[in-house]
Amino acid sequence: MAQTLFKGYMRRDFELAGHTGSVIFPEKNAVCKPWIWRAEFLGDFDKADMELVRLGWHLVYYKISDMYGCPEAVRLMNQFHEFLIAEYGLKNKTVLFGFSRGGLYAVNYAVAYPEKVQSLYLDAPVINMQYWPRQDSSEKNWNECMKWYGFDEKGSEEYSKSQLDRASVLAAHKIPILIVAGDADSVIPFEKHAKPFIDKYLETHCDIKTILKKGCAHHPHSLEDVEPIIEFVTKNNTEVDYG
Repeated sequence: MAQTLFKGYMRRDFELAGHTGSVIFPEKNAVCKPWIWRAEFLGDFDKADMELVRLGWHLVYYKISDMYGCPEAVRLMNQFHEFLIAEYGLKNKTVLFGFSRGGLYAVNYAVAYPEKVQSLYLDAPVINMQYWPRQDSSEKNWNECMKWYGFDEKGSEEYSKSQLDRASVLAAHKIPILIVAGDADSVIPFEKHAKPFIDKYLETHCDIKTILKKGCAHHPHSLEDVEPIIEFVTKNNTEVDYG
């Protein structure tokens, strides 16, 4: 187990099932030990992450990149989740931050284990794999994705027809969601990914908030003023005491 500093906070890295896990510790734990789970891109556009660490939250990451949120990735994520609770006494429910392709991991994990997810913050998230990586990415990415999911082109189309049902599952479990995206994103267009997902969720539940950034492309992620993100995360963790 390696111990280093991450932006001034203690960080521990360790191996679990052949993948590297990371935990960043606050200086003082908030009561209940709440935690943010970055599904991908630890350290990028992380002003909200680090503000929550300052408030006493743990920040974690499990490096299972290029698995596209496939069932095996979700299984590994659950193993990591159970390890964190047993090893560090973290709160049973996590808040998942799904940035870009990390949206696949965050949403798929929440659908598989809704009882373990407090809320979701999705930032310019990949939702529909028929658009990314199938249409709007490289052949390499798409072939990797199909390999991990174990389907061919026809199977991928059948899978995609059920993708929007994930929004209904999250709505049924009343998992609050915040979506931040740019209206000029040509990489992961809002209209192709987040918008249909939001509409499906709203059919049965209303606890979803959208912040659409005018004129913003895929980058930069997050918000310049992260207070709306902090407010969303903390209001859905009312039992947490910040001392």
